[in-house]
Amino acid sequence: MKLALLPIVPIILAMAPAASAQDAAIRSLVDRFEAARLQHDPATLTKTLAPDYEEISPVGEVDPRDKVLGFYAPELKRPAPVMTSDDVVIQTRGDVAIVTMRKSFALPNSTPRSVRVRYVAQRIAGAWQMVSAQYTTIPARKAG
Repeated sequence: MKLALLPIVPIILAMAPAASAQDAAIRSLVDRFEAARLQHDPATLTKTLAPDYEEISPVGEVDPRDKVLGFYAPELKRPAPVMTSDDVVIQTRGDVAIVTMRKSFALPNSTPRSVRVRYVAQRIAGAWQMVSAQYTTIPARKAG
């Protein structure tokens, strides 16, 4: 049995760098998207978001691309808390990628909060674009 696997080992090893490069490209897209949101950078957001992009906010609203772009107009920029990301999982299925992570931050009164974020990206004309994002509030843990 072990000998039968030997011919496919080089194929599996050759595929690993491609998956890593693809994951890096997808993570780069997510990082550009989040940076553009924080900076209220409409030019980068316009390039990053697919034409049919839609977003589900933490309060459950479904926002189409134009509404999202309007929300991040430079004149609407306001201070945002520093966020950290962890529990990042990237799954790809051909030209579609799903990225799930937890983003944590502190409210102005120092109360810690977290949201679970799911991004959906698609490779369109050879470049990754954001198709959808959903932000789900993670309930605060009660003491005790």
